[in-house]
Amino acid sequence: MIRRLFQRNKQTIAHGITLGREFNVGDVIEQRYEIEKTRRGYMGIVYIAYDRQHRQQVVLKTFQNKFLWDEDAIARFSAEAELWMRLGSHPNIVRAYDLRTFMGKPHVIAEYVHGGPLRALIGHLQLQEAIDYAIQVCWGMQHAVDHAAIMHRDLKPDNIMVTLVLPTVAQWSDRVNAPKRQHARMRAALVADVLGGTLPYMAPELLEESAFVGAWTDIYAFGVMLFEFFTGKLPFDSMRDESLVRMHLRTAPPDPRTLKPDLHPGVTHIINRCLAKRQTDRYQSFVEAEDDLQMLRKHLLGAQYTATWPNQDNAERDRQTELGLAHLDADEYSEALGCFRQAVALDTGRAESWLNVARARLKLWQYQEGLQAADEGLRRAIRREEFGQLYGIRGQIYTAMLLLPKAMESFDQGLSYTPKAPRLWREKGLLIQRMGLPREAQPCFEKALEYDKLDSLSWRLLGDVLREQERYKKAYDAYAEALKLDPRAAVAWARYGACQLALARPKDAVRSLEAALKLAPDMDEALTGLRAARQALKS
Repeated sequence: MIRRLFQRNKQTIAHGITLGREFNVGDVIEQRYEIEKTRRGYMGIVYIAYDRQHRQQVVLKTFQNKFLWDEDAIARFSAEAELWMRLGSHPNIVRAYDLRTFMGKPHVIAEYVHGGPLRALIGHLQLQEAIDYAIQVCWGMQHAVDHAAIMHRDLKPDNIMVTLVLPTVAQWSDRVNAPKRQHARMRAALVADVLGGTLPYMAPELLEESAFVGAWTDIYAFGVMLFEFFTGKLPFDSMRDESLVRMHLRTAPPDPRTLKPDLHPGVTHIINRCLAKRQTDRYQSFVEAEDDLQMLRKHLLGAQYTATWPNQDNAERDRQTELGLAHLDADEYSEALGCFRQAVALDTGRAESWLNVARARLKLWQYQEGLQAADEGLRRAIRREEFGQLYGIRGQIYTAMLLLPKAMESFDQGLSYTPKAPRLWREKGLLIQRMGLPREAQPCFEKALEYDKLDSLSWRLLGDVLREQERYKKAYDAYAEALKLDPRAAVAWARYGACQLALARPKDAVRSLEAALKLAPDMDEALTGLRAARQALKS
């Protein structure tokens, strides 16, 4: 009944070399994210990594390579990730910092929450804890609806992380022995079944393809969770999927007081309203659900629930930065610039904020303004990495302005601060290649690969300069390495095919060029190469 989001489709390169690679513990991505742990589900992979630049643990989420060729799945993953990023910072939502492409796959870079899933506490929650967690879920879900019109579609205790929050310094000064307080943080589920969700939590309308879905759909799943919070059991449970579907569609939920006789009738009222079969009979927003939960809490415990989280310095600056990165990933450069400028206004002393402004200016062809932003960042830079990145963006801007000597000077200045930065070596190599000097560019790409062997773009660029020198076998090997790392690189497929044709292997060349056109149907380079390869087969 539940269709899978991904379809399996394996593809191999010539001689049986498997395409695609997944990261292993110890790998370092772009000299920044050091993989510490990996967790694998049916479809997805989660990497726990240490972010060397921001000196904190982060989570990288993507899907497994066996699903690499499902175009719809990739588009949906990227779209939902961009929506997640637009939520910004909220205490009850796990933050998504960025969406990056590594090895041909989109990876969400998200906050690492120290703690564990709320699932571990089901069956052990006190009445007050159950109500307070439920209210926090409402806060997080309503924020998602208000800021990005997002439906979660997989709301369940496994997707709610619980972390401990220590009192602030001021609170400690008031009360040395202040107790720890817990708060819940919601984790967005980016890889889910097409029908949406996990069967025990799925609303009736998700099981009827013609039905209309909305916030009330998540509220039904919320009702299932509430039943678990207060009783420790699911309202509908069966070993057979068909029976579960029938229960969701036709069976009234049991009274939770049959399992917990001392529960207040108000608990039953809230749960039953969430679990109503008709959408219009449920709460229409999480604000409505929270209002009833707050009234219940005041009646039972004497006060409504309020929480103040520890102050986070520059929270609004970080929110604007994350929103700007989301716009940048979506090619919305003017909107990205607006967010980055607001981040600068909130904290003019942060070099990274000026770097982001320069990046957006470059995308908008505002070169002089971009150079000014880079110079402002250089005045505020402290760390070597900041100097290297800022000189690097200056080099890119000068390259775009065709001021190649100034671009070379900027890249060399950046390398003087960070001599092991693969990106700077790669950009310098591109500049030298652009000057028509492929032999001189080759050592730069080799240097980039010396410091980052997982850089598929540097492998492809190395292949380019080798092909320009008519060293086709070496170029063929470089393109093969690029495709192992990023099998969705259409340009690499086209040039890999060109090398095969030059090596008198037209049959292999046809397959490679067809692979390029599958990824980029209008690529002139691949179309021309395919015609030549087919002509060679006939002769």
